[in-house]
Amino acid sequence: MSRVSSMPALQRNGTCVYSVVVPVYRSEPMLPELYERIVTVMESLGETFEMIFVEDCGPDRSWNVLRDLAGKDNRVLALQLMRNSGQGSATLAGFTRARGRLVITLDDDLQHPPEELPAMIRELRENDDLDVVIGAPAVKNHNAVRRIGSSFINRVNSVFLEKDPALFLTGFRVMRGSVARSLLEMRVPYPALGPMILSVTRRVRNVTVRNDPRKKGKSGYTASRIFKQTLSNLIGYSMLPLRLLALVGAAGIMISVLLAGYFLCRYFFIGIAVPGWMTLLLILLGISGFNFFAFAILGEYILRITQISTGTTQFVVRDSTGAGDPADHPGKQIPEP
Repeated sequence: MSRVSSMPALQRNGTCVYSVVVPVYRSEPMLPELYERIVTVMESLGETFEMIFVEDCGPDRSWNVLRDLAGKDNRVLALQLMRNSGQGSATLAGFTRARGRLVITLDDDLQHPPEELPAMIRELRENDDLDVVIGAPAVKNHNAVRRIGSSFINRVNSVFLEKDPALFLTGFRVMRGSVARSLLEMRVPYPALGPMILSVTRRVRNVTVRNDPRKKGKSGYTASRIFKQTLSNLIGYSMLPLRLLALVGAAGIMISVLLAGYFLCRYFFIGIAVPGWMTLLLILLGISGFNFFAFAILGEYILRITQISTGTTQFVVRDSTGAGDPADHPGKQIPEP
């Protein structure tokens, strides 16, 4: 397992070209092979890289394996979270230590083949108008529950996140460092990187990749977890439900006013035989109209509170040009490959 790197030793306060971030949970038997395959692929590129493994407080001995890897290879940084925080949080924890101009994420279960990374990297580097490349499997080697759940989540994301239905969000990604840094500025309780990336940039493209079957163990993506993730994406990353509530409130007010006008005309010109019915109806319509109006106002307030509390990125400076030293312009990013 021990390797001697042919590249210069990386200093932790320096920079490198690639940062490979891998969230780890209950994958002890697969980590040595994953490490070897990542190193083989990244060394073939001939540029500096680092590997950041984030152990998400799993029940096995994954942390011991990672600690050994970090002791034998100076390009490996192993982080262990205090408690189980989920894949999204673990990935963001890795981003806090990533120094690469390009940041790569992949799962720890060997279903994302590292051998596909060169094609994904080439796609990003050859297209200046792209910020993120996501690996989309030609054939998914998942169980039926996960395949159906992934398809359902994709359809929900397409509607509520205004995402292209042809774009598939997976954890196999290559992104520019500026995107990864922008994701760290978003304060969300249950981070899901796919929707978060779409809130930062729409310059995202799929590359068809191989998807290998899981070698050991079974996926933690149960039907209940997929449902919770879908609900979290819907509530946490889409403002459409709140805006629909506001529209319902406005429509309710209009309907209440029209009905009140209709029954008033009927009362004065035709007459209503039941005593007190008109008064009761107008009171109910007035209260209903007020409630719908309140829903609309509360929806707008909640919308603004949500945007502020989650720290939603309003804009990200992707590039800049002009006279002057880049050091004089704090907003200018380091040129990326």
